[in-house]
This record gives sequence, C-alpha cells and structure tokens, in this order.
Amino acid sequence: MPVPDVHEGGESTWEAWQEESRRMDLAFAETQPSDVIPLTADPRAAPPVQRRGAHWSADDLLVLARRNNRVCPRPFLWSALYVLLEGDRYADLRPPPVRAWEWAALSNLQRRLHLHETIQWADRHAKLDVMGPFLASLTEPDWVHMGED
Repeated sequence: MPVPDVHEGGESTWEAWQEESRRMDLAFAETQPSDVIPLTADPRAAPPVQRRGAHWSADDLLVLARRNNRVCPRPFLWSALYVLLEGDRYADLRPPPVRAWEWAALSNLQRRLHLHETIQWADRHAKLDVMGPFLASLTEPDWVHMGED
C-alpha cells in the first residue's frame, strides 16, 4: 500500500496560517458597543423593567420573568399569583403545577413554558396590571432558576 507524502509544520505552514488569520480579521468589522442594553455600574444589578406608560405589557412580563435565567416563582408564590388572578373562576387558566408530584414531574423548561402561558392568558384577560406588580415585587430568592431543582 503506498504511503502518502505528508509534511507537517515548517515555515510555509506558519506563514499560510498567519496570512489566513489576517484575511479573517479584515473580513469582520470592529465590535461596536450596544445602545440597546445600557451597561450598568454593577453587572449583577438588574436594569429596571421599562413599561409602556402606566400599564404592563406581555413583553414587559416576559422580560421580567426570564431575567437572571429565572424559570418561575417558587410554588407557594405561584399559588398566591393564581389566587390573585382568580384563576379558579376561569376554565382556560391551568393551575400552577405546585403539588409535589406535579412539581417533580416537570423540568424547569416545562415550568417556564407554563408561566409563559399564564402571562399570555393574563394578556388575553386584561390581567397584566394585576400580574405585573406581583411579579415585580418578588426578590431573586423567590424565583426558581435554571439549573435548580
């Protein structure tokens, strides 16, 4: 069986790599600072939620609910939100999965999707101004985050 003639390394390989590296650098523009998300002095400090006027929008709540990789409120707080929204009076609002066997059966992504559906429901039923202040009042330990059980 013939053996291919292969040469590794050498000056020509290094020069070819440097030339290709220069070409790639020229192909991309310099990184520009973002004017969409202002930088804060404390990178851990959450920027305030900007509401449109005096009312909450579904987008406002979705941003608030996903900040810092949040999933959903802790079970007892999610139950309190359901009561605040008068969820038992509506057939189209699923109760939160807060019973131990329900909670254990869902992944954090499924819980996040359930909260997303609740926000959409609140939007359809004009309950965002009830839900918004409640979610905004929660502190970081009041939320389940991705990677937590």
